[in-house]
Amino acid sequence: MAKITFVGHVSKDINKTSSETVVVPGGGVFYGSIAAERLGVQCVVVTKVSSRDVSLFKPIEEAGAELIALTSPQTTTIENVYPSDNPDERMSRVLHRADPFEATDLVHVRTNVVVVSALWHGEFPEELLKQLRQRVDMLVADAQGFLRNVLEDGRMVYHDWQDKEEHLPLIDVFKVDSNEAYIMTEEKDLERACKVLSDFGVKIVLATHKNGVVAFDGGDFYRANFSEYKMLGRTGRGDTCLASFLAALLTGKSLKEAVDLAARVTSVKMQYAGPYRGGEVV
Repeated sequence: MAKITFVGHVSKDINKTSSETVVVPGGGVFYGSIAAERLGVQCVVVTKVSSRDVSLFKPIEEAGAELIALTSPQTTTIENVYPSDNPDERMSRVLHRADPFEATDLVHVRTNVVVVSALWHGEFPEELLKQLRQRVDMLVADAQGFLRNVLEDGRMVYHDWQDKEEHLPLIDVFKVDSNEAYIMTEEKDLERACKVLSDFGVKIVLATHKNGVVAFDGGDFYRANFSEYKMLGRTGRGDTCLASFLAALLTGKSLKEAVDLAARVTSVKMQYAGPYRGGEVV
């Protein structure tokens, strides 16, 4: 049976839209592992969190995933502000950070598929990617953890991944949103940006935009649209999309079927705050 390890910080998220503010557990490993579990794929989460906050992330285990919580003095805490109805417009500020991952932490990766879902640049040092590549059959990474930099005042700003030419060839599936794709390629057209990223050596580029998701395997594009959604459900969009895409591939579905499922699951999840609840999509 296919099994995925998600590596990255969990987060205490403070999400603000024009109408509401909610405080929820979050992080790519949180949204991703729960979505994949509820789509029938077993998951392990390797994270770093303060012992006083571990209980916040019980939903990971309640969904069926194994939680390996490595102790850190702080839990990563992020404030996300969405100033408009465009879900790709997001201003983020880090209030606290858990410790970065180290080479010794990779001992906890025992599956053939691993997703590096970091929240900020430096959380998962890129030199660990080569070591991880040697341990797994499929290496998946989210661009966010290599582009999103934390300033001294906690603000998060995006910069291009300086070492992308060295590290992108290591990655089988690379997840970007439309903004990240532009930063990395300077291509405003998302599909042209996907081609540029593919040329760096990535096997599959999975890209989300405000209307849907597109995958490019170096030869063909596969597209699907999101249905209408609520802004409060925006946080976790990309993580849910990636996890459901991988769950589909690992259970034998084609790339087209995986993109279609990812769009449907993500659309359902964006109707509410928090992770995908399961049951609504087959």
